[in-house]
This record gives sequence, structure tokens and C-alpha cells, in this order.
Amino acid sequence: MPDTVKFVLVVGFLVGAVYGSAWALSHFPPEQTEIVKPLPSEKLRAK
Repeated sequence: MPDTVKFVLVVGFLVGAVYGSAWALSHFPPEQTEIVKPLPSEKLRAK
């Protein structure tokens, strides 16, 4: 019986960690930033 209790506790902890991570990601999304990258003049020239 103790092995079953230990298994249930470990599975419960893993489920809680996954649920907590999903909740945190849904409530605190990363901030969006604008990325500006200049193009070299060789890429702009038509051949």
C-alpha cells in the first residue's frame, strides 16, 4: 500500500507542476518587442 500512496503523490505533484506552469504561461504572457534589422545594400540591388 505505501508504494501506491507514493505513486499517487508523485503523479499528483507532476500534474500540479504541469497545471501550474500552464496557468502561469496563460496569465503572464511574454512582452512583445519590435525587432529592426537593417538589410545590406547587396540584398536591395536588383540583378
